[in-house]
Amino acid sequence: MDRRQEIIGSIIRYAARGGYTTICADDSHSYTFDLILRNEKHMIIVKVMNNVGLLTEEASKALIAVSKFLEAHPLIISVSNREERIEDGVVYSRYSLPIISPQTMISYLKDGEEPTVRAGPGGFYVEIDGEKLRRIREERSLSLGDIASAIGTTRRTVLMYQSGMSASIDIALKMEEFIGEEIMQYVSFLWDVRKDDLTAGYKKMREFERLVNQEISRKGFVIYPIRRSIVNFLMEDSESSYLGGIEEEAARVEKKVEYLRELSEMSNKDGLLIVKKQLEKKKTYNIPVISYSELEQLEDKEELKVFIKERRNS
Repeated sequence: MDRRQEIIGSIIRYAARGGYTTICADDSHSYTFDLILRNEKHMIIVKVMNNVGLLTEEASKALIAVSKFLEAHPLIISVSNREERIEDGVVYSRYSLPIISPQTMISYLKDGEEPTVRAGPGGFYVEIDGEKLRRIREERSLSLGDIASAIGTTRRTVLMYQSGMSASIDIALKMEEFIGEEIMQYVSFLWDVRKDDLTAGYKKMREFERLVNQEISRKGFVIYPIRRSIVNFLMEDSESSYLGGIEEEAARVEKKVEYLRELSEMSNKDGLLIVKKQLEKKKTYNIPVISYSELEQLEDKEELKVFIKERRNS
């Protein structure tokens, strides 16, 4: 078992102990994400990498698109960034995505422990609880100058820390040592992605995937293609939204249906699967399964929505 699979296994175990429901993609469906975790508070979509330096902008956009569509938090867990180790207790970022180490994630799942350090240009930074710093100063009659002298900076800089400016970790530790209390705040890695980041598209789409995406778009849906994933496209209009799968091989239909069913139940989004050929055996699936020829015959999105509803209830 390689390092990446070990990390995925550990996250699954600790997530289960922490009350999370988990969906894990197999290797053939893990280009965009590996895990989806959900509890009463959060849904987290996780991609695990040995080296986050290999993360492409294309893959990051797909992860952002899925996360926004599912109203979830995207997260990268990685061991290194090229030649540099991802430090425990530190939140990094790449392509607007949060990145943490495996141990940081395990500490969060196991004990609810959140990181306090953020990696930024030139080093590590922390957020100061400015209100607590102001209160301590007033209670102990400490001036801005007193603290500035103790940590080797200016009164104006201390005032800026008190107003919410980030500090280097060295400066923050000096302040805590001087005043004798913790003033560093936790740094959340559960970010909300911006709406304008909801884009995904691939030039390397397989021909059948391209045909399906074009056909759905022609019917009037906005569609976001996702490559090598549990879900292969996201489609929506002003009234409804769907998680879509695409499968060319009949032998893999049941596995894909199960993935989509689990994700549909977890996210409360309707799912559907587009297959290349009409299935020979009449079988009831947990989500609508539609052949490409059936899809082609439908005139517009309203007909498609009715067809999905009928197929779901049949």
